[in-house]
Amino acid sequence: MELVSERQPPAGPEGPAPRPTAPDPDGHPCPPDGATVLPSPWSAVVFARNEATQLAGTLQALSACVGAVPLHLTVILNGATDGSDAVAIAAARASGLACRVYAIPFADKSHAINCFLHSLRPPAETYFFVDGYAAVHPDALTLLAEALARRPHAHAAAAVPSTGRSAAALRRAMLDSPGLHGSLFALRRPFVERLVATGLRLPIGLYRGDGLLGAIVQHDLDARGSPWDTARIAVQPEASWWAPRSKIWSPSDLRRQWQRMIRQAQGRMESRAIREVIRQGGFTALPATVQELVLGWIAQDPAGRVPRPWRDPMETLALRALRRWAAPAEEALQPILLFERAGASPA
Repeated sequence: MELVSERQPPAGPEGPAPRPTAPDPDGHPCPPDGATVLPSPWSAVVFARNEATQLAGTLQALSACVGAVPLHLTVILNGATDGSDAVAIAAARASGLACRVYAIPFADKSHAINCFLHSLRPPAETYFFVDGYAAVHPDALTLLAEALARRPHAHAAAAVPSTGRSAAALRRAMLDSPGLHGSLFALRRPFVERLVATGLRLPIGLYRGDGLLGAIVQHDLDARGSPWDTARIAVQPEASWWAPRSKIWSPSDLRRQWQRMIRQAQGRMESRAIREVIRQGGFTALPATVQELVLGWIAQDPAGRVPRPWRDPMETLALRALRRWAAPAEEALQPILLFERAGASPA
């Protein structure tokens, strides 16, 4: 598809806004009394693979979040084969926002996150991460930004699910033990810039990339020297999104659920491998691919770590798939710009 480019003047801030003066909920100091801050640009990135039926609604919902703070939109299609590119371009154009749409041939969200953080992100003070099927509530971005303003110690703010059979339980779990839900969360610019400066990247093919990013936040980039601190993630229980429910009678939804179960089993092995790697060498010791991560961890103790079919058949299937996994060619990892409406440039 040819690049479609539309130019327009960038939006600008519209005036000062008060900042909180009381200590934040974790006891960390807030800005001094009387301090004000100008509304700072926001950047939202949407990650989508084969979400053509939901993507227009996701982008429309984001455009409804725009208020006094300028918002730049980035859409990254990773391995999409269902016409999502045409849908994304049409919806981006209709949104009226400064926007870029990219396609990456290789289907992997973790790699797409790496590309956004290290090369595609525009200048912004707050970065919002959104899944392609998630239609965020109109006040969700504001609530996350306000949570970060109230909690200066936090590097990230997390929204909670409100739809789905397990939403209530997951919401309680996130409030009890803060973490990032991949459908919607926010990161501060200073933390993003520090992360990029370290050269940290999520392993390509990692299923639980959002979870690893949450661990990097809570360890403040240093798993060996900085203790785990849940206060570095501000969970905002009022910020949420809408997502379609799976239909048990739909063959495509059943296939997707089966693949999700295998990927979740892979994620359990990833988590155990990551804990071992970062305990020994920190986050910079993580290998480049999930195959290297999991197979390298198993190789250290095959008898104790190879899953047994009668104990965990899904992990057995996941390991079989990992062993057959082929690292992508370099050209398959390169983002391709499909559409641009001016308003911001990569940081």
